Amino acid sequence: MKYADGVLGKGTPTELARLRALEELCDPISKELITRLGLAPGWLCADVGAGAGSVAGWLAETATVVATDLDTRFLTPGERLTVLNHDVTADPVPGGPFDLVHARFLLETLPEPEAAVGRLVQWLRPGGHLAVIGVDLTVSALTPHPELRAVTSALLEVFREQMGTEPTFGRRLPPLLAARGLTDIRMEVHPLLVGDGGAGERVMRATFEQAFGTMVATGRLTAEQVEESRAWFGRPGHLDIIALMPVVWARRPGPSPHH
Repeated sequence: MKYADGVLGKGTPTELARLRALEELCDPISKELITRLGLAPGWLCADVGAGAGSVAGWLAETATVVATDLDTRFLTPGERLTVLNHDVTADPVPGGPFDLVHARFLLETLPEPEAAVGRLVQWLRPGGHLAVIGVDLTVSALTPHPELRAVTSALLEVFREQMGTEPTFGRRLPPLLAARGLTDIRMEVHPLLVGDGGAGERVMRATFEQAFGTMVATGRLTAEQVEESRAWFGRPGHLDIIALMPVVWARRPGPSPHH
C-alpha cells in the first residue's frame, strides 16, 4: 500500500484541512531555510510530495517550479508552476537539473527511502541545494502521558503496516548525503508540541482522527483508549513534545550557473 491509499490519502474528507495545518506548522521553516539558501529568479525548483501546494506556490512567485505528488488534486498549476502526478520511487526525473529540491514529511513514508534520496541527489545541478524536513514520532515513546504514548505507538504501527514507514530516517540523512557526494551538510531540529492548541496539535489530532478507525479495527487501540486520548487534549497543563522535526540541507558541489 502506498501513502496515497492509506489513512493519509487525499480522498479522506479531512485531509485537506490536515495538510493546511501542516503548512501552518512547517511553511515558516521551509521558507526561512530556502530564503537563506539564496532563492532567486532564474532558479528551477522541485517540490516533491507537494501536498496542498503552499511551498510550490510561494516558490513560483520568484522561480520556476515543478510540483510533484502521487495525488495532485490539491495542486493548481500556474504560469511558473508545473504540476505532475509523479512517484519519486519509480518515475523518471521530472525535468531539471534543479537548483533546489524540497521535500517535506516525505522520505519517512517511502518503502525504500535511501533509494529515493539517491534519486533526489541526482536531480540537482552543480551548486544545487537539497532541503528536507522530516518528522520523527519515536520521541513520543518517552512521554510521561500514557494516553499519548498509546495512541502514537498505534499510529506508528499503522504507518509501518501501510507504508513501511521508517520514522527516524530524517536523522540518518546527513551521512547518506555525504556518501552521495553532497557538501555543506547541515541539520537543525524543531519540536512538535501538542496541548497548546497550535498548528502542531491540529496536525496531530487530525492525523489521529483519520487513523482511529484503522487502529481500532486492527486491534491496536480499544474504543476506550481512543476516548482517553481525545480527552487528554484541552486539560490544564497537558503539554508535551510528541515528535521532532529534523531539517537537513546540503549542496551538490560545483559552481551555480546563476553566480
